[in-house]
Order: sequence, then C-alpha cells, then structure tokens
Amino acid sequence: QARRRTRNRLLGFVIGSAVLVTCITARLVDTQVTGRSGYQAYGAERRNGYRVLPAGRGAIYDRSGQAFALSVARPNVVADPTAVHHPVGTARKLAPVLHADVDELAEKLRQKDTHYQVLAPLVSDRVAAKVKELDLEGISFEDQYVRQNPSDGLARAVVGSAYADGTVGADGEKGRTGVERAYERQLEGTPGRLTFEKDRWGNTIADTAAKLEPAKPGTDLYLTLDQSLQYATEDVLADQVAATGAEQGMAIIMRPSTGEVLAMASVAPDEDGKVSGTGDNRPVSTVFEPGSVNKMITVAGAMEEGLVDPDTPITVPYQLLVGDHWFSDHDPHGTATWSPTDILVTSSNIGTIKIAQMLGKEKVDGYLRAFGLGSSSKAFPGEVNGFMTPLDQWSATEIGAVPIGQGIAVTALQMLGAYNVIANDGVYVAPRLIAATDSGDGKEQAAASKRHRVVSPETATALRRILAKVVTDGTGKRAAVPGYVPFGKTGTARIPQPPPHADPKDAYQDAEGRYHYESSFVGGVDGADLSIIVTIQDAKTSIFGGDVSAPVFAHLASLTLRHEQIPPPALLDASAAAVPELSASARELGDGDPGPSGRSTQG
Repeated sequence: QARRRTRNRLLGFVIGSAVLVTCITARLVDTQVTGRSGYQAYGAERRNGYRVLPAGRGAIYDRSGQAFALSVARPNVVADPTAVHHPVGTARKLAPVLHADVDELAEKLRQKDTHYQVLAPLVSDRVAAKVKELDLEGISFEDQYVRQNPSDGLARAVVGSAYADGTVGADGEKGRTGVERAYERQLEGTPGRLTFEKDRWGNTIADTAAKLEPAKPGTDLYLTLDQSLQYATEDVLADQVAATGAEQGMAIIMRPSTGEVLAMASVAPDEDGKVSGTGDNRPVSTVFEPGSVNKMITVAGAMEEGLVDPDTPITVPYQLLVGDHWFSDHDPHGTATWSPTDILVTSSNIGTIKIAQMLGKEKVDGYLRAFGLGSSSKAFPGEVNGFMTPLDQWSATEIGAVPIGQGIAVTALQMLGAYNVIANDGVYVAPRLIAATDSGDGKEQAAASKRHRVVSPETATALRRILAKVVTDGTGKRAAVPGYVPFGKTGTARIPQPPPHADPKDAYQDAEGRYHYESSFVGGVDGADLSIIVTIQDAKTSIFGGDVSAPVFAHLASLTLRHEQIPPPALLDASAAAVPELSASARELGDGDPGPSGRSTQG
C-alpha cells in the first residue's frame, strides 16, 4: 500500500510537471510567435512617451496685411507632481505669484499618479517671469495659442470669432462665426508631436533619442476688405442710424470690375441705445424688398431686347389695373408721355410696369436672375439666396409687383451686384471676399471671380447716363460727389410685417396700422471702378432713400475716391450714349422722392 501511494504521487508529479511544461510552452509560443506583435506594441506604448505641440491658427488680414485676427502664444504654468518633493512648500511660493489658493495648489502637486498638472492657464509675461525666478523643481511652462483681435472688433460680423483660449465648441471647431468658422479647415493648424523614451515610472530616459514632428501653423487668409474703409463705413453708418433714429443700417463698398468687397457693415442700436456693429453679417444674411432700386433691371432688360430706347415715348397714366390690383405712382399726375429716362428719373411705378409688360414675365424673371438675384454667391459665410417666386407660380399681379421691387426679397450684396453689371459695362462679376492665402510658402492670389455678360456695353453705358440724371435732376441729388459723375437709384420700400404683428388686411402694416420702410441708395461713380449700397431701415426723420441713404453714399464715395487716389475723370463723351433731357412733366416731379406704390385690392 505504501508503494502504491508512492507510485500515485510520482504519477501525479509527472502529470503536474507535464501540464506545467505545456502551459509554459504555450505561453512562450504566444509571447514569441502568435502574440509577438501585440506584446511589442504594448512594450513600445509603455516605453514611448509623447507630448503634443500646439499649432498656431492661421491669421486673418485685410488686403494690405493689417491684422483682423491673430493667434498669439501664451504660457500655461504646469507641474510634474512626481518631480515635486515638497508640494506644500512649492505651493506656498507659487500661490502669491499666481494669485491662487495654497491648499488647491498643494493638492494638485500631491497627485503622484500623473506627470502633468496645469496650475495656471494663460498667464501674463510678467507672471511667467516671476515664476521662472523662483526656479522651482518640477515646475515648467507650455505654450497655448489664444485668439486676439488687434483691430478691436472691426468688421466683426464678417471676420467672426473663434474660441479665444484655443478650445473647441460642441461642433469640434475652434471657429464660432463668420470667416473664422467658414474657413476652419484652412485656418486650423496641424499639431506637432515630440516622442521620447521613458522608464517604468514615466520619467524620460537620459541619452535616448527624441523624435520631433513640428507643428504646422494654419493658413493665413487675406481678405479683400480694407481696414481704413471698413472703419469709415461703420463710423459713418452708425452716425446716420443714430441721427435718424433708425432701427438699423447696412452698407457695402465694392470694386465692380473684380467683385472685391472693400467694406461691408451692418449697425444697430443696442439695449442702451448705443449704435454699433452687429454680430451677424446682415448685408448677406438678411433680405428686404428692394422697391424702386429694382426698376433699373426691368428697363435694362427692355433696352437690351430692343423694345425701348432711352427716348422711346410711353404713355404713363397715374394708375394701372394689373390682374385684380391697382398700382399707382407715388405722386398724382395726369396721363403723360414719358421716356424710359423720365420713368427711371421720376421712379414711376406705372411706367416701369408698362415696360415690364412689353418685356414679358419670362424675360423679366430671366433678367432678374441674370443680374444675380435669387441665388447666393457662396462667397460669404451665412449668405442666403433671397426669394423669387418661381415663374410657374406667378399670379396675374406679379408682372406689376416684381418689376417695381415688390414680392421679391434680396440681400444688400445681391442688389449692389446687379448695379455692378451697369458699372462694369454689362458684365456680372461674382463678389469675392478672399484676396489671397499663405500656407507658409508665400502669398498665393485667389482665383478671379466668375463672370458672365448680362447686357451689352451700349445698354450699360446708356443706363449709367440715365442713372446719372437721377443724381443731377431726380430723387438722388444728395448723392452728388463734386468733381465726379455718380449714378444710382433711390428706393423706398415697405417692409412686410410677420405674423402676429401684421394687420390681417394689409401685410405691410403692423398691428397699430403703421408702415415700416427700407430706404436705399445704390449706385457707383462713372469711371472710378467704385460701387456702393446704403440701406437705412425705419428711419424716423424721413422714409425716403434720397434723404437718409444718399448722403451716406456721397460721404463714403468721397472718402473712397480720396483713399484710392482716384482723380476726377475727364468729361465723359456725351455722344457715346446720349440720353434725352427730361420732359417738362417729368422734371416737375423729379424734385420729389417717390416712395412705395399705392397698391390696393380692386373693390
């Protein structure tokens, strides 16, 4: 029996040894063969340490290199708690410099399970210098980029904003609004990486090679905006909104030949009544019914189609029934024989409608779209399409309303773009905001704007001559610029009131029976490659664009001409596109400023 027990024990020992050897062999096979790559990766992960190097965000400049937005490196005070041997003593020395609580600092410095603790983010250079003087073991600095706006908020609606401390929003982007958000992919940099070897406790192993992948800053953007003109535009516009008690104002300055926007501003009173720039870029993000400034497109289309010339006689009554609506001119008059020149200078609703009827609804709609209405240029963040009723949904009254700027909605940029066609000898040039980019290899100019011909040079020249008479003899006298030949059109359009604020019987009246108005002047300066639009909403001093918007146009045009050093042009050759003098009856009405039409429902 003793021998049997010995034999069993020996057998058990052999079996156990065999199992143990099998397990060890299997483990070795797994370690050396089947699972080799996984263990290698694990070892490398434990051995290789790294540190992310932040990248600077691309800067945003104006056309001449003046900064709108910059990324500036600011130091964070950081600690490696494992290297701090006296947490309380170190905290007591740092606390008065960092203006921090001693106990909170000491608690962070006691965290021995980490090599990284931020003690104070984004400190000033003065504070950083004082910390360096303390020469404390385990205390160091790391740079973090922050966004700064040297121009103090100038053009903030266009430029937009970014998270100042380099963090990101809920959408994962650093840009919040405007160009900062729309061009996030270009502006954001690529972080770098410093890789090094560390021991089992996380300390860097001395005399081992470190691998550096440098951070790559983001792309710098150069806008077409000019800071001097932008400042002047915001300033002049704010003064006019304050002086007229208006709800808001918008203005754009452009170069018609290239589509470059030199200034773009929107201002409104805040809760305290102080007028300043709005945070949203309203010249491209909001729409309004253009009113009389839209009449130029109808006349241009009819002239291009050969239906009328500047002196073609047209019978113009005071009122006209279109569908089931009566339309009328602003000022009562007997039935007159007026030319298209008379009709534009006096801003006749009825004359414009009769020209539109000659042109037909298909071509009215076609020319409006060819001039740039109804679609976004996609050049500006937040830009909207505006509104135009599809042609197959036109009612019988649309041929009366649309040509005089009712029942459609445009942005200020779209309306100025339409007048740029006339300024640019009949060619539409798409607006642009980006002048150049720099990804580190030098400036690269942006591609030229797309363009297409809308009307002939002869039609455009004739329209400029007619619109120049609006300034010399018509409703836009206050847009005059001494020594130059400005041209343009005034407009006063009622603003539709949204429910429940609208009168149920009249969508343009509010619940108190009042009308609200968008008062505009849009045009250019002949021979100067300059165009400007100004719109003032709901001014209390006057509803007329000739009173409240034309003076701002004149001021901005004068400033821009001086800034761009454009001398007064030689006298234009009148024979190039002669337009008739105003008729006696049109001249009599030309001193007024026609407002919106007296449109009413029949019966």
